[in-house]
Amino acid sequence: MMAITVVSRGWTLWMLACFEKIDYVTLTGPHETLIEGESSANITSEGSGNITSVQWMKDNSPLSSSSRIIFSSDNRSVSISPVERSDTGEYQCTYSNPVSSETAKLTLIINYGPDGVSIEGPDVVDLGVQVSLSCSANSEPSASFSWTFNGSDTGVTTDKYTIDKTDFTGSGEYICTAFNRVTQKRESHRHALLVQEGGEAGLGGGLSAGAIAGIVIGVLLAVGGICGLIVYLTKSNKIPKLSLQSKGHTSGAQRGQDAELNYADISHFQKNSGERVVLGDVNELRTEYAEVRHGSKLRAPPPPYGSQVSNPPPVRRDSQPLLSPQEDGAHV
Repeated sequence: MMAITVVSRGWTLWMLACFEKIDYVTLTGPHETLIEGESSANITSEGSGNITSVQWMKDNSPLSSSSRIIFSSDNRSVSISPVERSDTGEYQCTYSNPVSSETAKLTLIINYGPDGVSIEGPDVVDLGVQVSLSCSANSEPSASFSWTFNGSDTGVTTDKYTIDKTDFTGSGEYICTAFNRVTQKRESHRHALLVQEGGEAGLGGGLSAGAIAGIVIGVLLAVGGICGLIVYLTKSNKIPKLSLQSKGHTSGAQRGQDAELNYADISHFQKNSGERVVLGDVNELRTEYAEVRHGSKLRAPPPPYGSQVSNPPPVRRDSQPLLSPQEDGAHV
């Protein structure tokens, strides 16, 4: 009950208004299964008493109208079309008047999926170890799973596929298929597994097959770059120039070594007693020289007697050697 006071021309008029308590507020929603993108949902509210306002909320937050969410003119029902997975939640409708209020609740479940199927697990494993592959999917209700290996059914119907001890026959393609019994939809994901010997797998340092391939490609590119540099230097005559410079340096050194050659007149020599010994023909006025190299480990072999040694100048009867024409001219 509510009292209203009205004042007019000095008179006070009391008016009484009665408001019934709000009671029996309920929400009625769709009975059929709601599937994302396919179904529509209509929610209707009812209640008794004097109702002055109606307020809608979803998950304790105000529910606002949009292109998919439309309220009735009296605000006592709402329509959602088409439904999305985000529409899943608890809906609340509150009736109120100045003296009372009442709230009703309704939960909607939107079925969707499966989608976003993925497999978690290694790409390369060692021989003789245990390995597990785990499959997941976005789905309402939760999806069921099945596994195939290289096109053959494995009989595994859980989200995890486990190999107790790997061998070479375990290499291949594993496919996980997720299925939603409500939406009647399914989705699959593929995963390649390579089983290698421990040494070979260890060689990659735990890297994936793609990472190992990247390293190999990088090495090949580096080798190709080095070969290209060598070709460039060869075609640009940079390498031949270096060779010529090296040869020129060697020739100069050889010439320098040749400049150190000395010659000795060995046409005659003297014994320890002082007596002079003459080699060759005394009538032949020419002198030949033996080549002596300084600083060289190689030594010229001794000349044969009488062939490589020149004859000394003629000797006078008084045992004094005659001067050669060149020497004689010098004395003159």
